[in-house]
Amino acid sequence: MNNKLYIFLLIIFYLFLTGCTDQKDLQDTKSNFKLTLKQAIELAYSDAVLWNKQAKLIDAISIDNDEKQTGGDGKRRYWNITFGLPNTNDFYLVNIHDGKINEHVAFPNEGEELRPKEYFITNLSEIKYDTTELLKKAKSLTNLYPGDVFAKGYNFGITKDPRKNIILIKIIGWDKARKKMKYLLFNGETGELHNEFEKNQYKREENH
Repeated sequence: MNNKLYIFLLIIFYLFLTGCTDQKDLQDTKSNFKLTLKQAIELAYSDAVLWNKQAKLIDAISIDNDEKQTGGDGKRRYWNITFGLPNTNDFYLVNIHDGKINEHVAFPNEGEELRPKEYFITNLSEIKYDTTELLKKAKSLTNLYPGDVFAKGYNFGITKDPRKNIILIKIIGWDKARKKMKYLLFNGETGELHNEFEKNQYKREENH
């Protein structure tokens, strides 16, 4: 057999095996596909602009739908991403499950008041940091533990401080006893710590 033909057939065979392996891996993981905060926002934005080309990001939050602790890698399976139109009270909610848009709902004229432009993250490129790196930074700054019953694992969110014009990424965990929720806010553009909070209102009640 010609050497060139032999090599060509080997390459084709290798690509066939690789394709089969990749397909199997995809099938094994498609029901447990996680996204970082930025990945979830980008996916949701591709849908929001179909609703309205002027859609701008308001906020995003991961959802506690997992049966086991998750988020330790800065990724979650479930997300709610909210968009709107500046100077209106129109909203658009995108729900993500396992790397895909699960559903989307428009809420025309549902807001209590017109929301000025300052409340929106108008340029997604200003989000320079993601949850993978900010979770590591949060854990290096404070003792932050994954939730075990309520808000399992680590959770994440993003919002805008309209007064200071700062994009804030929220890293959410618990104290060591898992009795009080804690979260750290980071500047999404610089990665600097903005503030740290302990949410006493989410204190777990232990059964005695």
